[in-house]
Order: sequence, then structure tokens, then C-alpha cells
Amino acid sequence: MKVRERTNLTAGILFTLITGTLLHFCYEWSGKNPFIALFAPVNESVWEHLKLLFFPVFVYTLFEVIVLFKTSGGFLTARLTGVLLGMFFILSAFFTYTGILGRDFIAADILIFALSVLITFLVSRYLEVRCPSLKLPLLASCALLLLIIICFFSFTFSPPDLPMFQSPV
Repeated sequence: MKVRERTNLTAGILFTLITGTLLHFCYEWSGKNPFIALFAPVNESVWEHLKLLFFPVFVYTLFEVIVLFKTSGGFLTARLTGVLLGMFFILSAFFTYTGILGRDFIAADILIFALSVLITFLVSRYLEVRCPSLKLPLLASCALLLLIIICFFSFTFSPPDLPMFQSPV
């Protein structure tokens, strides 16, 4: 891997870890501002905590597209696949360990978040380099991203009555 690519990968991982961690507290810090609620967790549900991964990755991806000119269909498809796998890892790891142990632990939750960030960026990079023919049309990638964002916004204020949307606290 070239130095520039390794630096970019490391920067994306660090940006997402730091921003996601800070995002965890933004809703409370904002005085429970409804606009901030769109992007930051409003409760301790697993669904709301997916925002900690998705939105920093989304912002960093926009940076890569606008500043670094990473506009190939393969890049966007790889990043979208990576973030979806990272979000799936959060859901599956959380419900697996809490199902086994009967409760959640903050240290395990933090570890799951950190691993999901690594999964997101490493899978994304792997697919971008090793599977360049794997690409959705640009319109399909954008439509899927928009659908995810709409789900986050909608379910923040009207969550379905399902376990992943309920706060364990």
C-alpha cells in the first residue's frame, strides 16, 4: 500500500473514532437540540449508536470525494459496503454478547465500536483495491445512502417497536 493511501486510511479511521466518540455526547451538550438529534444518538439504543459510525464515515467519504477526487464507482460501492458491514457488526456483536451475558458492558460497547470502524475502512479499502469491478451505478449508491439517512432521521423521532430501537437503559 502506498504511503498516501495508508495515510488516508489511517486518517479515516482516526477521524471516525474521534468524531464518533464526540458525537456520542453532542445531543446532551446541545441541550437536546432536535437538529443535532438527526446526527447524534438521542438514547442508548443500538440503532441510535449506529449514527456514531455512519455519519463520521459519511463525512469523511465526502471529504475524499471532494478534496481527494475519489469518485470512481468502485470507491463509493466499496465504502458503502464497508459501512454497511460495520453497522451489521455493531448490531450482531452487541446482541450476541448481551444475549449470552444478559447485560451490556461499556468496555465491550467501546471495543465493538472500534472494531466496526476498522471493519468499515479495511473492508472498503480491500474491495476498492482487490475488486475494482464491484461497482454500483453512482445513482444507486447515492440512492442507498439517501435511504439510510432518511431511516436515521425518521427513526430518531418515530422508532419502530423493535429491540434494536429500544434503549437498554
